[in-house]
Amino acid sequence: MNKQAKINRGFFTAILSAFSDLDASTCEQIEIRNKESQLLPLLYFTCFMLLLSQLIQVTSQVQEAPYLSVITAVIVSYLFFLPIFMYIISFILHLVLKMFGGISSSFQTRLGVFWSLAISALIILFVSIAKIFTNGTTEFVIVIFSELVVVYIFSRILGFVSKFRDRNLFTLVIISFYLMPVILINFS
Repeated sequence: MNKQAKINRGFFTAILSAFSDLDASTCEQIEIRNKESQLLPLLYFTCFMLLLSQLIQVTSQVQEAPYLSVITAVIVSYLFFLPIFMYIISFILHLVLKMFGGISSSFQTRLGVFWSLAISALIILFVSIAKIFTNGTTEFVIVIFSELVVVYIFSRILGFVSKFRDRNLFTLVIISFYLMPVILINFS
């Protein structure tokens, strides 16, 4: 499949097909996106999906008079401050991955972070909708499982972009770092 055919295939189709093969989808994104302006749609798609998931939670929880103020604060923070925060986080991650032997450029690290978050944003949106209809143990299991999937996607894509020799070990270490506090907090 040539570059133009991949672009014409569509953004949402690329995200949905990414769930079947994260490495191939990341490789495809590296081929397609080679300028900073091509990363911005990934970033703003993620911010918009996270905004929707947060608005769902805020709408189901806030029923008082400062409702409009809360909604405005959420919109401003997710559309203006979250993109800046994601750029800062991707820069810090690039430095950390370099310390542990990653050989990707700063641009590739940003692409990996933004692509993994674009894929994960759909899961986060689905979970925020599911949390409306569930509670207790069911909600806890859904949240923990979805967070594990998001951490897996994130670590798998960052391991691929950083060109680590043993990406499975990298993924296992990152998931372990996630699980340790969850186990300590919830089961102690």
